[in-house]
This record gives sequence, C-alpha cells and structure tokens, in this order.
Amino acid sequence: MKEIWKFKVENVIEMPKGAEILTIKLKTENWDSVNDCIWAKVDPEMEKESRRFVIIGTGESFDDTNTHYIGTYQNGPFAWHLFEIKQ
Repeated sequence: MKEIWKFKVENVIEMPKGAEILTIKLKTENWDSVNDCIWAKVDPEMEKESRRFVIIGTGESFDDTNTHYIGTYQNGPFAWHLFEIKQ
C-alpha cells in the first residue's frame, strides 16, 4: 500500500526509496510559520534513502548538470524552482 507523506524542503531529505514527488507548495503551519513543503507518494515499508535538492530563484544562474526539475512555487513576489540533484 502507498501513502502520501509531507516533507519540509531541505537540502537533504530522508524518504523511502522510490518515493514519487507529487508537488511543492508553501504551507502555513500557523500565522508565524511558513514552510516550503513537498508531498510524495511513498511505500512506508521501504528503507529510507537520502535525496538531495536545491532551490533556485528566478534569474539566478546555476549548474543544471544531473538535476531534475520538480516544480515552481511562489512566496510573495518571488518565484522559486525546486530541482532534485541526481546522484
């Protein structure tokens, strides 16, 4: 059976092997806390692996070698783009 799990976006995220990232959004935990979060379809029985990510702002230069685009989200006037770094 699969489940949908939420993860706070960080440079390295531990998630079950084979997790399929579904989306990225801003999530307001309360009025003082906003987090970048991804939701992924996972098999909770799988062992965990480390996956690496980078967030790039619009107009920023970056090395796209071995990256996979995940999604774009906005925070106020800024647009951010999440990429997974493939190993």
